[in-house]
Amino acid sequence: MGMGIKRNGSGYYDPTAYKAFKSVLRDERRGREKLKKDHIRDYATEAFRYYSFLGKPHKEDLEKKYYQEALEEYQRRQERGSGISKPTEAAIMYAEGILRQKQAELWDILAVEKTMAQLHVWERKAVEMVYFPHAQRDMKKGEISERVQSASVLIPVDERSVYRYLKKARSIFAYERGLRK
Repeated sequence: MGMGIKRNGSGYYDPTAYKAFKSVLRDERRGREKLKKDHIRDYATEAFRYYSFLGKPHKEDLEKKYYQEALEEYQRRQERGSGISKPTEAAIMYAEGILRQKQAELWDILAVEKTMAQLHVWERKAVEMVYFPHAQRDMKKGEISERVQSASVLIPVDERSVYRYLKKARSIFAYERGLRK
């Protein structure tokens, strides 16, 4: 169909899925086989990072923001003229269409919110220390390991516990998002 990897199955742009897919392709090109198969690891990691990148918004606030932006965009387009007879109804339909396009992103945000709410204090701290810093840029090789080491010192727990906390967060995220393991 030629939709490309930046679009989800519905044809809408999905930044979380795109970054996860890119990571899997990069690993395959390097000929790596992951010792532990965790099929949602990359997707969940990118969802947590994207949530941080957006400033840890609530889903409802993000929906309102997108809706308002869509109405403003529609208004700007109308100033140029389109000939539609009922601009209010058309504006609402346009805004709802934009929200449908952003639905996967909103579901990811909601799943991350629910996940963070279910985690205990140390688990939440570990997720924030490992996944949230520098969310605007791509991660370098070994960066998660470095962050896990740092988190194990600051929390204080051993590194295995931090990895266990991260895995628990990814599992809860997968369940809340409706992903299969």
